Amino acid sequence: MSKSKLNSIDFLWQSFLNGDDKSFSIIYQRHIHALLAYGMKLCSDRDLVHDCLQEIFIDLFLKRNKINIGIKNLKSYLFVALRNCIIKKLTRDKKHDSLNSAAVSESLEFNIEYSFQDKLIELEISTEIKQKLRSAIVNLPERQKEIIYLKFEEGLDYKEISAILKISVESARKLLYRALLTLRDSVDPKIVQLLFLASFKYYSGSMSMF
Repeated sequence: MSKSKLNSIDFLWQSFLNGDDKSFSIIYQRHIHALLAYGMKLCSDRDLVHDCLQEIFIDLFLKRNKINIGIKNLKSYLFVALRNCIIKKLTRDKKHDSLNSAAVSESLEFNIEYSFQDKLIELEISTEIKQKLRSAIVNLPERQKEIIYLKFEEGLDYKEISAILKISVESARKLLYRALLTLRDSVDPKIVQLLFLASFKYYSGSMSMF
């Protein structure tokens, strides 16, 4: 398998569907760290997150012949599957007996603070401004924290995000826009722009909102 093909997730996915188990191993290694990081932000129970990761990859492996047509974007599929699995397990938890899966989804506390700390340290701005920005991010509503993570940390597009959060593409755009407006109003707009430009895979064409 050539290096260029190894770097192509589409080629790896097709190879896996055709029966190449080595491609499955590469796909696993390519995505597991990002999935674990995302899962731990949704739920602090590491064992639960690991159980979900094991389940979705085993399910993927065993049902490859049945999912050939159903998956068009593998990364988005894996994020959706992990989120759904976590919500399903939390719904079954005794602490959530009175809640359905939709209610559990809305009640998730998205832990995003530590994602930003290392990035903040790298920016040449005052400690006071860093603290204001950190506090502003941490105090965002859970859904806004989650969409900032998915957009800037994972580089997902609005269609992928909408599938993960089970909202429309337009709702995803509005949700991110509201989060950015909140951050802009909480700290110097130029600092917010600097953070995203320096630390996240953000496209300059979208920065006009600042």
